[in-house]
Amino acid sequence: MSGIYLDSGGRFSDVNVLDLLAMDRVPGERGLTDFITKMTERLGLRNTVYHCQTFPGRSMHDPFLLLTYDANWVEHYRRSNYVTIDPVFNGAAHSLLPIDWSALPRVDRRVVKLFNESQDAGVGRQGLTVPVRGPENGLWAVFSVTADDNARDWDLRKRELTSQVILLAHFIHQRAYELHRNGERIDLNALTRRECEALSWTAEGKTVADVAVLMKISTETVKAHLDSARHKLGALNRVHAVAKAIRHGLIR
Repeated sequence: MSGIYLDSGGRFSDVNVLDLLAMDRVPGERGLTDFITKMTERLGLRNTVYHCQTFPGRSMHDPFLLLTYDANWVEHYRRSNYVTIDPVFNGAAHSLLPIDWSALPRVDRRVVKLFNESQDAGVGRQGLTVPVRGPENGLWAVFSVTADDNARDWDLRKRELTSQVILLAHFIHQRAYELHRNGERIDLNALTRRECEALSWTAEGKTVADVAVLMKISTETVKAHLDSARHKLGALNRVHAVAKAIRHGLIR
């Protein structure tokens, strides 16, 4: 699989998948940042950003970021709490398909202000966002690229660019996931339905006796389910097991 970019001489060249595979040998967050900077230049783009708020210890207001945006714009975006109204981010949170920024509604005055300010900050006139999900339940991220193309040029190259951006999005997400996994591997299919049910009731504050009544089993069987789930999740205790189960999307 390959895409197209302009080389230093202004000619079109290929971005081969081997370029991506070679990055497996480049460790750390800095290596990924250098990689997306390189791909941004090769594809003739203005900016690239990877945003994940679902890694352990991260949140909507403190996501894991890899980006080429100007630091002042990033700080202004955070300070203005734009993530709560950004149609790009909100659209990606509920979509499986790539999102062309030019197709997004801009009726809300706050959204218009956001896009105007982003252009002034050098984000780019056009944008394309790919939502990425997995490899664990509840884990998702957003990968976006921007360009300064006019509307006509953007329409002409958007289809070819989309396939390449999808490839990049999944590659970056996998590498970022590996950085945050810390060697922890959990087989989400290992837990039984009854073990998940026992954890779910425990997460709601039910005692072992309560869970036994709700599940119509003995307290000893409930303990067995919880201890088995704790072992499979590599948790220190039942509270830790519940926290891990929620984090991995096994229970809510």
